[in-house]
Amino acid sequence: MSVKIYMTSARGGAGCTTVAAGIGSALAASGERTLILDGDSVCGAALAVCGCNNLQVFTVADVESGLCRAKQAATQHPRYKNLYVMPTLGATTREGAVSAVREVQDLFDYIICDGAAAEVCDSAVVVTEPYQQSVKAADAKICALKDRGMKVAGVIVNKVNGGLLVTGQIVSPRDIAEALRVKLIAVIPEDLSLPLGKTRAQAQKYFKLAAMSLTGKGSKIYNPAEGYTGAGGYIKRIMRERI
Repeated sequence: MSVKIYMTSARGGAGCTTVAAGIGSALAASGERTLILDGDSVCGAALAVCGCNNLQVFTVADVESGLCRAKQAATQHPRYKNLYVMPTLGATTREGAVSAVREVQDLFDYIICDGAAAEVCDSAVVVTEPYQQSVKAADAKICALKDRGMKVAGVIVNKVNGGLLVTGQIVSPRDIAEALRVKLIAVIPEDLSLPLGKTRAQAQKYFKLAAMSLTGKGSKIYNPAEGYTGAGGYIKRIMRERI
């Protein structure tokens, strides 16, 4: 039976779907058969972020109507053969996604539920940005999840600008996790290429670290301050401020 992880954020724009896609890709690349349940029933955000846009034949909505079985709604990634995306496009109820995950859970090693089917997940991971409003929202989200009886595995701090971290303009991810009273699972640095749909080799590196930490196969946390110290780091910080 698969390990099912509910991935969520408290604020729009925190990058939860991007993080889910990156970790899912890293798991698949390591040989784990991985499914990402795309909880966006309107736009299919995970399909687009994963590079599977318009490749789907069926969705959870078709499973709800009896048109297909749940495993037929899982779209295989064209490059990562172990990665599948199950869209909820057009789905009208929460129960459809829950039922679909239960039906396919024996077919995968990991299922990352991006904002859907929390009821069948083993644990939850909250994605936040390193800013006061996002951290406060993440705190409220964590409390709400715990009140529902969910195990909160930890927090992933996304979009961390190394320059701001070095100059003390943002709180360190470790301090954020301590304030939220949860484990720091991973740090994802600010990467302006990701919103453009480009995954560089460096991005694959920190998503791999995140996947290893999430699955308990590693404990190293990426340091986004690398490259932002010294004379070269100073120039890099100045250039980033002008973008």
